[in-house]
Amino acid sequence: MSDAIERVCLSVNSVCNLKCNYCYFFAKPEGLPGPASLTAEEIGTILDNIHRYSLRPEVDKRIKINFVGSGEPLLSWTAIRTAVEQLHATTPGHRLRFYMVTNGLLLTDTIIAEMKAIGLSPSVSLDGPASLHDHARVRHNGRGSHAGVMRGIARLRAAGVPVAINTTLGRNVVNHLEEYFQFIAEQGFEKVIFDRLVDVPDDVAVSTPEFYRALRRIAELKEAYGLTRLEIGNLEAYRRAIAGKPDRVCTMFGSTCGAGFNNIIYMQRDVYPCGRMFGQERWKLGRFDEPLERFPERMRALVGQQGCGSCASQQSVAGPDCLIERERPDYSSEPRKAFIQWFTERSKVSERLP
Repeated sequence: MSDAIERVCLSVNSVCNLKCNYCYFFAKPEGLPGPASLTAEEIGTILDNIHRYSLRPEVDKRIKINFVGSGEPLLSWTAIRTAVEQLHATTPGHRLRFYMVTNGLLLTDTIIAEMKAIGLSPSVSLDGPASLHDHARVRHNGRGSHAGVMRGIARLRAAGVPVAINTTLGRNVVNHLEEYFQFIAEQGFEKVIFDRLVDVPDDVAVSTPEFYRALRRIAELKEAYGLTRLEIGNLEAYRRAIAGKPDRVCTMFGSTCGAGFNNIIYMQRDVYPCGRMFGQERWKLGRFDEPLERFPERMRALVGQQGCGSCASQQSVAGPDCLIERERPDYSSEPRKAFIQWFTERSKVSERLP
């Protein structure tokens, strides 16, 4: 298995038009990179470096570029669009794929048309029906954002853009999964990715055992509601891993930790192995204008091979677990192992069904 970088997140700014009460980026706003958003030229430098890295022989997949945020990426849309357009113009044969996670409030018909033109696939942050979503995802005036997000989703659908939903799996959603799935079924969504809520107070965070219990319940509810066309990104990630084709990115929403080796994040001008490590000097891998190959080398100098899939002590059918979790004194691999065993057996049964 190659240890090549296969996913790069770009947090282009640290400003947001929402004030979600569970946002771990803004839990310590003094630790954020500051208001100086990446310029189109700086984003272009990053994309050029990623393209050059993609030509290396060990890179066996098209590299996914995901514009995300410690802020809302659409607040920097002009810079993002300009940089991607420039890459298409100068390097039409590149092997990069573009995605964005947005809260959906700033989506317009013009922006959606521009996304289609540059080949960027958006996903929208949505925590289910208004009763769940507006519990946490509020505007700066304290009002809920659900109605505005649904308007953005309607615009995407009207333009023929497939809509993927990113749901923050916090305690409130975990406690109301049936209500959540009823909404998903009513709305006819076809792809959902759950992002485990971490690094926040325990009353809203989801522990490792809770997370894997929730994934079991999610798989059961998908079946109970007859949602055969619905893809749960987390479950698909485990299915691919069990089949020997893991996406080596993050266990918060996937199956396999690839922090620093297969997955990196640009927090504006600084580079980290993952978003949970931002602001910690120990984990800073470098600056935005450096060649990508330097970052896995520096990660290896920090942790040896313990973060990568080739480490024998971390081998499992789904690859290594989250590096941050493994460093915790109370870490246990048992909930993950139990889920993988349960999901493997469930998948075998499903394959045998007519």
